[in-house]
Amino acid sequence: MEMATKSVIIGGHTAKKPLLAALLAGFLFLGALLSLFGITGVAYALPLGGVGEFTVQFDKLNGQGFKMYGGMAESGETKQTPVFVNEIKNASIQGLKISKDFEALGLRVVIEAGGTVSIDGLVQKATQINGNITFGSLTMKENYVGDVQDPVQKAAQEFTQGADSISIENGDLKTVYLFQQKVSLPGMKVYFEKLK
Repeated sequence: MEMATKSVIIGGHTAKKPLLAALLAGFLFLGALLSLFGITGVAYALPLGGVGEFTVQFDKLNGQGFKMYGGMAESGETKQTPVFVNEIKNASIQGLKISKDFEALGLRVVIEAGGTVSIDGLVQKATQINGNITFGSLTMKENYVGDVQDPVQKAAQEFTQGADSISIENGDLKTVYLFQQKVSLPGMKVYFEKLK
């Protein structure tokens, strides 16, 4: 007795229900994970990058130990995007809101803190920085780096800006990478908004 099987391949079709179910499950898992951070109040070594550009908004940021230099980073559109690399040793932020638009799904994911956020070891790569900024003991310098072949390394070494303290009011930053060694997010909420 011989048995034959036939395979029919249907191309160019995306099963929308399983795709949306998997995406929703992933978002729910992310929300549960971030809620755990919200319950304990503290997260350690929390990187956020590789998801394309997202927006960081806040009412006020006060920081100590600020350093800024040029660099390159991967964004959602290109592998090499010019960025401002900002490092802040310690920061406190009021009215923090981080959001990412997923236009294909018509959704915006929002992470919002209800109280004052405290951060140690902040590293951020931004493509755009808007706000009212005040520096304490600002130093800007250009360094001769010689024959450095890597343009990213050269840009990071050639020009640096530093300050003992930084204050930003009404901050609105377009960011492709965010890292904190330690962050406290009191009253954190994660929710979805429908894009218009």
